[in-house]
Amino acid sequence: MEFDAQVALSYARAISRPRRVGCREDEKVAGEIAAWLEQSGYQVERQPFQFSTAPTRFITLEVLAGLLLILMAFWARRFGAWAEALPAAMLLLLMVAIGPINRLVEANSVAPDPAAPVSRWSAICLRMGVRRTTANLVAMRPDLPDDPALPHLYLVAHYDSKSQWMPLAIRIALFTAAIIGSTSFAGLILLGLAGPALAFAANVAGVVAVGAGLPLLFLGAGNASPGAIDNASGVGVVLHLAECLTRRSDLFDKARVTVLMTSAEELTLGGAFAFVRRNEDRLRRQAESGGLYILNLDGPGVDGELYMVGEENRLASYASPASHANLAGLVRAACSELQISLGKFSLPGAMFDHIPFARCGFDAVSLMAVGRASWAVHTPGDSADKLHIRGFEQAGRVAWRVIEKLADL
Repeated sequence: MEFDAQVALSYARAISRPRRVGCREDEKVAGEIAAWLEQSGYQVERQPFQFSTAPTRFITLEVLAGLLLILMAFWARRFGAWAEALPAAMLLLLMVAIGPINRLVEANSVAPDPAAPVSRWSAICLRMGVRRTTANLVAMRPDLPDDPALPHLYLVAHYDSKSQWMPLAIRIALFTAAIIGSTSFAGLILLGLAGPALAFAANVAGVVAVGAGLPLLFLGAGNASPGAIDNASGVGVVLHLAECLTRRSDLFDKARVTVLMTSAEELTLGGAFAFVRRNEDRLRRQAESGGLYILNLDGPGVDGELYMVGEENRLASYASPASHANLAGLVRAACSELQISLGKFSLPGAMFDHIPFARCGFDAVSLMAVGRASWAVHTPGDSADKLHIRGFEQAGRVAWRVIEKLADL
């Protein structure tokens, strides 16, 4: 059975309805996904976890702190250059620290096993936001033992959705402008201690940072988006790939495939972080033996070009042994053979479920499509009528060819 994009599209349409974590509709959708996988012969394990909205609150606090420091610097200018330099130096330090702080908070804002004790950092992060419980779905064929000598592929897609009043692309553009503007403002103020020539440029950078940062304080997260593109389309592709695999026992003899449907992706990758922390020892064993590959499908179902995210992970610690293939290379080769164009997607602030795996050194990438309909992501307009067969065809055929290539290693 070869990949049929129309079947994947029908799965996506069936779950295209608002399903933000905690609204109860997300649990119904998870039940539907589990039922479809079980009908295809998979054993589905529900792995519950708790997570906190602390990362979102930290980002809001960081934006607010940056804006206040810029305004303080403008106010302190009346007392002289050195008075202005103090909040500028604090702002520059904040810009440098944002990345490490956010990564620390993201990784520790989950409790992979709600019944188990958590670390001190996790306890702090879990208390700093709204705490919720949800579950990842992990599906495997029960008749196949976990052979460590075989390459192991995880097909990943998140099933939750969310809405915000501002489109995703504009939101990321504002974050980028705020960070660049704030960093430039602080740097120019400090360089200006040697002379006043940079004052005008610093003023411009500060105004840009404030103008971009203010709307980011009022983003919120609602439940008005049907989440058809993001990410019912990814779920549809993975469900049909899993269905196709049941009719190709020859592939299962040469490679192992696990289906992972994550929750809380829209709330700073909660499900992926929880899965990695809960299963890290097993993942490392798989990576060190037959090889471990994480292929995440996120928003592929539009009429647009196919893109890969995360190619930089080709140098990850578990992707480098000569005996193991490189997932990004397999994706590129598959696209070349199928004559499907492949772009490299890089947008600061964009988050994908392959990231928690990559941070642990595992070979992980995401596939997505970008087209005109992608502007509807995270809005009520992300509805089933925006889905397009081309996106399912591209992502599904490429993923299927990658599976075949892993089986031929």
